[in-house]
Amino acid sequence: MPIFHSRTPRHRAQRSFPLGRTATLAVAAGAMALGSVAPAQAAPAAAPQQLVSIQSQSGKAATIAAAARNQVGVGQDCTSLVTKSLRAAGIHHHGWPVSYLNLGHRVSAAQAQPGDLVYYANGGMGFAHIAVYIGGGKAVHGGWNGNQTVIQTVNVGSGPVYLRVR
Repeated sequence: MPIFHSRTPRHRAQRSFPLGRTATLAVAAGAMALGSVAPAQAAPAAAPQQLVSIQSQSGKAATIAAAARNQVGVGQDCTSLVTKSLRAAGIHHHGWPVSYLNLGHRVSAAQAQPGDLVYYANGGMGFAHIAVYIGGGKAVHGGWNGNQTVIQTVNVGSGPVYLRVR
């Protein structure tokens, strides 16, 4: 099994986000939206109708993805990561990785959105695994690199089965 080392800082406050244009980040009605506008055109965050939604994420999916990202660096297994991420969105479930398949419906890789769950019959270590998809071919995985929570490729082990949570 490969050892993965996170090259990103443990805390969100330590990360830098180089943006060429001014980005406005707003959380409105539980949904995360990101819009990029020129500095002279920057609108106040109180006008969310002017912001572009990230891949039309629902508020629930955005919450799940954000909660998973916030756990990077935490020592825990995969089910604890997913349980805590779902709990942030008001969904209470904890069990073996396969049990999470009952929480929604399968979607194709092309339809996958940040906040979807990713199930693996074999997570590359000889047993099932569950993770949270965050987009761009990446997922947040618990239980890796000395039981750490890390961001790595979504393509591990037996390959991903994407699940859209209800």
